[in-house]
Amino acid sequence: MQIIERQFSVGEFRRIALEEAKRQLKRAREAAESAAAGGFVRRVPPPILKLSSPDELADEISVLALETTEKFPDLAALVEDTQRLAGLMLCAHAAEPLLDAYRNLLTIYKLTSDQPGQADAFSLRADKGAIVIVSESPVDDPEGAPAWAVEADQADQAFIARVSNLVAACRRAGRVLSQDEHSAVLGAYRLLDKGARVPTAYRGIGRYGFRPHQTNLSVANPGDGHITVTCASSALLDGVFVHIEHIDRDGVRDRELLEPYRLPAAINAARVRLHAGSAAACTAYVGRPVFESADVKRDLLKSVHMTASACTAMFANGVADCKIGIERMKASEAVTFMRAVAGNVVRDQTRQYLSAAFNINLPQVDDRGEMQKTVTDRIEIARLGIDLAIAGRFEKVAWDGSSNQEPSIPIVEQMPYEQLLELVHIAHERGLETYVSAGLQPTHMRACVHVGVDGVGIGTSLHDYNPTFGLRGQLKAERVREVLNVRDAAAAEPLGRGARLLARMDRLFFEGTLPSKLEPSRQALFSAMKTRDEALITSIADDVGEPSPVAPGQDHPVIEQAKRVLASARMKTVGSDRESWPELVDSVRELVKRCDVEQLYETLP
Repeated sequence: MQIIERQFSVGEFRRIALEEAKRQLKRAREAAESAAAGGFVRRVPPPILKLSSPDELADEISVLALETTEKFPDLAALVEDTQRLAGLMLCAHAAEPLLDAYRNLLTIYKLTSDQPGQADAFSLRADKGAIVIVSESPVDDPEGAPAWAVEADQADQAFIARVSNLVAACRRAGRVLSQDEHSAVLGAYRLLDKGARVPTAYRGIGRYGFRPHQTNLSVANPGDGHITVTCASSALLDGVFVHIEHIDRDGVRDRELLEPYRLPAAINAARVRLHAGSAAACTAYVGRPVFESADVKRDLLKSVHMTASACTAMFANGVADCKIGIERMKASEAVTFMRAVAGNVVRDQTRQYLSAAFNINLPQVDDRGEMQKTVTDRIEIARLGIDLAIAGRFEKVAWDGSSNQEPSIPIVEQMPYEQLLELVHIAHERGLETYVSAGLQPTHMRACVHVGVDGVGIGTSLHDYNPTFGLRGQLKAERVREVLNVRDAAAAEPLGRGARLLARMDRLFFEGTLPSKLEPSRQALFSAMKTRDEALITSIADDVGEPSPVAPGQDHPVIEQAKRVLASARMKTVGSDRESWPELVDSVRELVKRCDVEQLYETLP
């Protein structure tokens, strides 16, 4: 039995306690506002986080208390108790009275430790002038993370890891955290705020064609909605990318002045990762680069380092994908920028991806040929995005259809089915992950599944809406579930089945491991998909069956690809016509024996 404990000084725990008092009072006020609005909870843009002293936190609680009492007199008693306890916390110079006031705070907000038949995974006590949070027995990771994904256990990281596993266990069991367990989560938040990393195994987005779900819903939220909704339910994490981004326009419709999507707080991203654990991949939006003088060449160094540093902060806590808006640059400049970002970011290239986002409504200047040209056609902009993402050494291409119009026209209505299908097909043939976003409603998920796109970004329409006031509200679990139901039903249809098979065959084609005899079937399947010939699609799918001799496994994705290369040595494949193929197979065989993932990554297509 491994005992893990973390001591928090009186001053450190005072901050935790006061921040919790402010958070709980704010939630009580939001609940009262929701009740007054018939259940609607207005979505307030997350404030920019600021460092406050304990005295300033107490002042902020007082201001919030006054505003809450004036607007909701029925909360007066709760507000008064909160202010009184906040005062006790602020003035407490010893651990015992501070802990007593904190426990009373959790009790008045009904965060009690009454869990019949359930032993707490953590306990709190005051000891020698400090608050100690202890876990006496390990909490197994119920998500079944593979051994290769687990990082080193060190003091703070071991504590955070156990908290993350606790959250996952409670999610699986469908139970709420006890008072002491809730306190352990707050303690983990504090450690993350101070620079500790989330050390538990993270889930990458995988490889197209070989994931449990070919098309995954990317639920967009700045953070709190993920903690309280997305990450609170195992069902809402099935085939979902937990996408962390700021998605408010703040009343500004001109996207040249203000991006409709923006970088979230790294602190919030770390907290979301803590709650997601290894149950689902977390992704983040970093945004378009900053060229302060409008001279890309002059601003390149600063812009590259800022972007790469933001990505590094996300990747350090196990975010699996960072999306960067490729805007305000000519094609050659974009390639230079992307390759520089790829060269400066700190990450595991084998599982953490860089995603290049191209807006199909913004003209792109292609200056790579003898004659510079401005590309305005949406499909050509999207095709150019594929070329630039590959040249820039990014692993994923994203097509965004947002504009100054709000709400955005759904991207599946801006480009017809045949065009999107072809774009995804071409990107997959060339080894890129794919993603679409802008204006999508739950019903549009069916069209996305039918083209086989890997990620579908939906944020705004998954939040509550009050048509009377034109306001967006909080993330709604039933809306997320609706999209997933549409996705699952579409995946079982002939076009969904065909899209999944085509994605897998395109991946094998890129790797050079597709059996040569199946290449005509791949081409025929793509043609049948374009004409939506469901009978022919079904016939091809039945004939092909499993196109790879190696079934999808649970190994590292690079090792899985290596296994397919080794299996291809026993058959004639599309890639085996290359003269170097036998040498490649021999090299891969040696590297697999040594489990040299990094060298395999450099060696494989």
